[in-house]
Amino acid sequence: MGYPSLLYLTQPTRKPMALSVFEDLQLLHFMPRSVAKAVRIPCERDNLLPRQKLFASLFRPEARACFAELYTLSTELAALHDTYVSARCDAERHAAFAALMDAERRFGALASGACFGDPLSDRFAMAFAAERKGSRYSAMSESLDQLLPFLDEVGENALLTHKETVRMARGSQATYLDRILACAKTLGVEKPRIRRTEPRRLSPDLLAAAAALRPAEFRRLQAFYEAYRPLYSEAVTYYRKELQFYLVMLDFFDRIREADIPLTFPTLCEGRGITVTEAYDVSLLAKNETNIIPNDVAFTEEEPFFFLTGANGGGKTTYLRTVGIAAVLFLLGCPLPCRAAEIGEISSVFTHFPRDERFDGSGRFVEENGRVKDILNAMDDRSLILLNETYSTTSEENAVLMTEKLAAELHEKAVLGLYITHQHGLNELGIPYLNVLIDRSDANRRTYKIARQKSTGGSFARDILERLELTREALERRFGPLSDEEGDR
Repeated sequence: MGYPSLLYLTQPTRKPMALSVFEDLQLLHFMPRSVAKAVRIPCERDNLLPRQKLFASLFRPEARACFAELYTLSTELAALHDTYVSARCDAERHAAFAALMDAERRFGALASGACFGDPLSDRFAMAFAAERKGSRYSAMSESLDQLLPFLDEVGENALLTHKETVRMARGSQATYLDRILACAKTLGVEKPRIRRTEPRRLSPDLLAAAAALRPAEFRRLQAFYEAYRPLYSEAVTYYRKELQFYLVMLDFFDRIREADIPLTFPTLCEGRGITVTEAYDVSLLAKNETNIIPNDVAFTEEEPFFFLTGANGGGKTTYLRTVGIAAVLFLLGCPLPCRAAEIGEISSVFTHFPRDERFDGSGRFVEENGRVKDILNAMDDRSLILLNETYSTTSEENAVLMTEKLAAELHEKAVLGLYITHQHGLNELGIPYLNVLIDRSDANRRTYKIARQKSTGGSFARDILERLELTREALERRFGPLSDEEGDR
């Protein structure tokens, strides 16, 4: 049969997001790199809603428990598949195939009942239910039932040792190691520290000898293999990463909820734009932060691109991650950590963070510029571009020129984006600014709130002058009226 995806209802067409996006946004604290690689193709609208509905289904404990059991079986399937394809002799291959088909049958039995009322799980369940009704599959299952007693005997005698612990006898739960440790204890010998190792596979010669001792049984395994080999497809093992994605994200959502952060499925709107109310940078949960300050996010057709500036340590990078995490989770079909969200079409997310804010060391200007060119070549007018102090590795003069050029190009193409910069004199480009709000009563206190501002550096200068009591008004109170020339100075 064809194995339908649990991720996509229709064939995805978009290009995968770079893994560096997940790194920059620090999402790899919460999902393995292998999961990020498996799901980094952004969802189009036809796949977004089905995936959202499946996540909604999985918030029910019984559905989540079913997926957890399916994942356990898929892990067993994947391991048995590896044993099967790497078999070193016919006896091992035939026995491994029978064990593999037994695991696939148990997986199919559970999968056929995983019908939760959403398009993805319903299609998944119906495919396995239809397979189990086929006459060929029924014949295979009947033959397998006849082989399983011998297959169990093979496993108990360590002739097929895939991840099996050698036991004393049929039905016994005591291993040889348990017996040795019990004897040692009676003799007053301290329990040794045991390093966990993977069970060793028996040599082909030993397996061939075992087959020679039980020729009739191994001929039955061979006949089963030859008759039903076409029923098995490696594609069934692909469910492991798909199931893992859902379970990993559910664990992530648990952590978000434990921090009293709301989760909301975004509303899909026409056109472009991102409007999120009280969005959280949940990457801070990896640092055990307990007081994460939410911020609003607003990108519109009229103002799709912003500069973000402000005092160091005021939350600029946090805000950039907040925007990026919301967008990536949206493209993964997940609920967002926010109060409300309305999002239009986003084709992909691109990030450019300084290497010293990532996990693989600092970068050089040539490498930094190369990453910028890669983004420009790959983006389209539906992309979200997040730039964190790009060109910070070059001289001040060169940084200003290159920042102006890059920002002007992105602004002209009307992409959605946010550019953190400390460069001044950029307002001539016509790009609106977001700014870190500072506490006017306490210069050392950060509010971690971001807001729209009308001009560039003027508000910074004004705040600093007010705190130092060096504004014209403050000086005139102290020294009397100033001339226009003195005031300008």
